[in-house]
Amino acid sequence: MAESSFQKIVPQDWDDFVQFINKHRDEIAKDQYDLRIEKDWAKDLDDHDLLLLVEHCPSSRLTIASATRSPEVLDRLALDDSSDVREAVADNSRCSTNTLNILLNDSVAAVRMAVAQNPNVSEEDLERLAADNANYVRWGVAHNDKTPASVLARLLTDRDSYVSDEAKKNPNAPKKGWLTRLFSR
Repeated sequence: MAESSFQKIVPQDWDDFVQFINKHRDEIAKDQYDLRIEKDWAKDLDDHDLLLLVEHCPSSRLTIASATRSPEVLDRLALDDSSDVREAVADNSRCSTNTLNILLNDSVAAVRMAVAQNPNVSEEDLERLAADNANYVRWGVAHNDKTPASVLARLLTDRDSYVSDEAKKNPNAPKKGWLTRLFSR
């Protein structure tokens, strides 16, 4: 689809938005319009309309990725060409563990960091991300309240001080006993 082949549309309000979709659904499906959506509106649309926008309105994908509650829509957007959209999917607290598992292998470190911080990421994936080459991905693991103590124990000695400092702040971090703290001075 050539960008010049569609018209960009920015509805004024929810009613204008719904009316436009209902009136121009076929034209949207034929890539004649690129409809921009507001975050609040994405929460109120059904999966059918969201998938229509995801498939045919590039201007809406990032907003939908960050706001939708639909696992099916998030699964579709996890495959998007835009790393910003994939990062927004990984940031979305409604993203499934299975989708996060796919995004764990993303070539873009910012996407992997978003996976590391998501509350739905599996402990196995947190363990894998704790060994990531990018320090801010490891920081995301250290920041996640779901990270197990065994993973945090390794991050406490991370070569990057931001990572090790963040691991110390995690409520699951292994705590040294008072005798260990006394003799380590």
